[in-house]
Amino acid sequence: HSASRATAYLEQEDRYLAFADPVLDFLSGKDPGFAYRLAVGAGLPSGMRTEAVLGEQGGIAPQDAGMLATAILTDLADFISYSLDPSFSVVRYADSLARSAADFAPILDAAQNSWVFEHLYAPILHELFSPLVRANASETVVIAITVPFPGCMAGAARAAMEAKKLLGQRAITVLGGGYVSTELRSTQDPGFFNLFDYVAYDGGFGAFASILEHIQNPQATLFNTRYMDASLGTMCDSMQSGCADRDGYAQLEQEAIRTVHPDYHGAPMHSYLRVVDSPNPMHRLWNDSPWLKYRLAYGCYWRRCAFCDTQLDYIKRYLASDMDRLMEAASRAARHSGLRGIHFVDEAMPPAMVRDFAARNRKRNLPFTFWGNARYDRAWTDELCAAAAEGGLVAVSGGIEIATGRGLEIVDKGFTLTELLHSLAAFKRQGILTHGYLIYGFPGQDNQDIADSAEMVRMLLSEGLLDSAFWHKFVLTRHSRMYKQWEDGLIPKLQPLAQPSGFALNDLRFAGEDAYDVWTPVLDACMAAWMDQGEFERPLSSFLPKSLPRPRIQPAQLLRDAGL
Repeated sequence: HSASRATAYLEQEDRYLAFADPVLDFLSGKDPGFAYRLAVGAGLPSGMRTEAVLGEQGGIAPQDAGMLATAILTDLADFISYSLDPSFSVVRYADSLARSAADFAPILDAAQNSWVFEHLYAPILHELFSPLVRANASETVVIAITVPFPGCMAGAARAAMEAKKLLGQRAITVLGGGYVSTELRSTQDPGFFNLFDYVAYDGGFGAFASILEHIQNPQATLFNTRYMDASLGTMCDSMQSGCADRDGYAQLEQEAIRTVHPDYHGAPMHSYLRVVDSPNPMHRLWNDSPWLKYRLAYGCYWRRCAFCDTQLDYIKRYLASDMDRLMEAASRAARHSGLRGIHFVDEAMPPAMVRDFAARNRKRNLPFTFWGNARYDRAWTDELCAAAAEGGLVAVSGGIEIATGRGLEIVDKGFTLTELLHSLAAFKRQGILTHGYLIYGFPGQDNQDIADSAEMVRMLLSEGLLDSAFWHKFVLTRHSRMYKQWEDGLIPKLQPLAQPSGFALNDLRFAGEDAYDVWTPVLDACMAAWMDQGEFERPLSSFLPKSLPRPRIQPAQLLRDAGL
C-alpha cells in the first residue's frame, strides 16, 4: 500500500515542486492572495488529504484555503513517511518511542538513522554550530536544549550528537523542559548520559545557574540536576541531597519564575506556518496563528485533582507572575514582532489575574487579544467574564474530565456540575469560545457514568455551551495524587502494574484498564458526529453496542435545575 501511495506522489512530482514554496509562503502569511489561486484549484497536486478537503464539491471558497494548503503540506509529510522515514509527521518525530520508554536505545537509533535528521536537520545544526567551532578553541560551549513533548526527544538527541561531533569536549549539553521534568526524573541510562552532560528539572533557572557554576568549579553543589560523574562512574542526583547553596538557588528560581518573561527578540515569528487542521473555530486557535506565549502564573491554584501530576513542581508550586514585568515583556515583543495575540500557557489562568490583565489591556492603545486554560469553577461569574471579554479574552480551554456530578467528585475537580454549567454559560454570554478536556476509564468509574457523561457532552455542544471537546482515555501517572495515595496505602484497589525503566517513566498501566477500551471507538464516533458534523440530535444510544448501558440522565432537566 505504501509503495502504491508513494508512486502516486511521484507521478505528480512537477505539481508538488511548483506548489511547495507558494503553499509554504501562504501558510506563513507572506502571500494572502494565494488563497484565490487555491480556491480555483486547477493544476493542484492531489493526495488523500487534499481530496478529503475538496470532497464531492471539487473546490473551496477562498476563506477555506488554509485547510487546503495544510492538506497539501500534510500529503507531502505522508509521502516522506511512506517512502523515506516512517517516524516523520508535520509536528512531531517518533513521539511514541519516547513516551514512558523503558530505555534510550530506540530513541538513539531514531536520532542516528532518521533520513529527515540526516538530510534536513543535520545541515541546519551544522550551520548553527559552525560559528562556535571557529570561535576561541579553548572556550567551553554550553548547549541548552529543551524538550517540551515526547515528539521532541529524538530531535534533541540528534542536536546533542551534532554539537559533540563538531565541538568535541568543548560542548557541554544540558537538557530540560516539560517532558524531561515529568518523565526523566529518575533516568539512569548510560547511553543517554553519553549525549547529555546534565539534566535540569522544573523551572530550570536554579538548575541552570548551578550547572554554570559547576562547570567552572566541579566542587560546587548542583541544584535540581542529575549528571553522570565520569571519574566515579556513578549517577549524581542533587535533588535528594541537602546543600548550603540550595536555598539560594531556590530563591533565584522563584524570583526568575515570577519576573523573567520572553520578549521574543530575534525569533522569526512570521516564518511559522499557520496550519489549519480543523474547521472548528476553537480548534483552529492552537495552530492557525502564531501566538506570543506567556504565563499568568506558574503552577495551579487548585492543585488537588486526583489524576493530575500534583507531586511535580510545575503543578504544586503556585507562583503568580509579576504583572508589571509581564506587560513590559509582552509590549516589547509586540513592538518588534507586530503580534498582539497572547496564549497564556499556565495550568489554569487565575481569575483575579485575568481581571488585572484585562483591566491593564483595556488602557493600551493597541490592546492584546488573549486566551488560555481555565478552571470552570464558580469564580467565572457573568461580571468577570464581561470584564475579561472587554479586556481581550476570546477563548478558554479547561478540564471537565467527567461531565457528571459523581464523576466530578471522584476526580476531585473542585466544582459541581451546576457550577460548571454556570461557568460555561457566563463565558458563552460574552461570546468567548470554550473547549472541554474529557476523560473516560478513571478507576472506579462505571459504564453508566461514562454513558451519562457522554450524553451531557452532547447537550453542552448542542446548546452551544461548548464549542469543542476532546476525549482522552485516562492514564495513571507516577506523579499524580492518586498514585501517591496508593503508595501510602490509602487506595489499595488501584493496583498499578510494575513497569521497570532505566530511562523514562510516568505513564503506568493498572489492573482493569483494558475493560474501558470498548468505549474508545464509541466516543470517537459520537464526537465526530456531534462536533464535526453538527449531528447534535443524534443520540448516544445510536453509537452504543448492546453490551453498554444507555444514558439515564436528562440534560434538559439539569439545565432547568441550574436555572439556565
